[in-house]
Amino acid sequence: MKKLYIILGVVAIVIVVISSIWITAYNTYQSNDVEVSQKRGDVHATLSIRYDKMAAMIDTIQSANSTVQGYLDTIMAARTAFANALASNDLESIDESIQEINSTFINLVSYVEDNPSSYNTTALYANALAEFNASTNVVLTAILAYNDTVATYNKHIRMFPNNLFVGNNPQYDTYEVANFNKTLPTFND
Repeated sequence: MKKLYIILGVVAIVIVVISSIWITAYNTYQSNDVEVSQKRGDVHATLSIRYDKMAAMIDTIQSANSTVQGYLDTIMAARTAFANALASNDLESIDESIQEINSTFINLVSYVEDNPSSYNTTALYANALAEFNASTNVVLTAILAYNDTVATYNKHIRMFPNNLFVGNNPQYDTYEVANFNKTLPTFND
């Protein structure tokens, strides 16, 4: 009878140990899975913010460029008309061209003065690149945190004895960071 109690005791201990290992493996798996999902959400959020900022900067640059380009096109056309009028000694056309050049130039200067922080071609592009670099650092940090979490998750489900209990769950892929750590050109040189 004593042997039966010993055998039952050993079986009970083995069941408790296996149950504890299974519970620990499963709970850690669940915790890691949730953390991977959260980190993936962080990466998506930082990319979304980055793309929104990039779109705003592109709109600003295009808006400023199209406005200024319109003024410059008008000035260039008026200068051509002025040269042609001068060559043909057409005084009325010369006066019209001068008026067009002067009024458009005043509009151009007024636009630049009214928008000092938003229009300076080099400054706009430099600001866009600075914003892009800053957002790249934020995205890269989020990706590296995600990749670390994925590595922890994948290692957990592959290690013994966890692989016996949670090893059938799919592994996550890491993000590639090859395109996120390139140095971009600057205008400060």
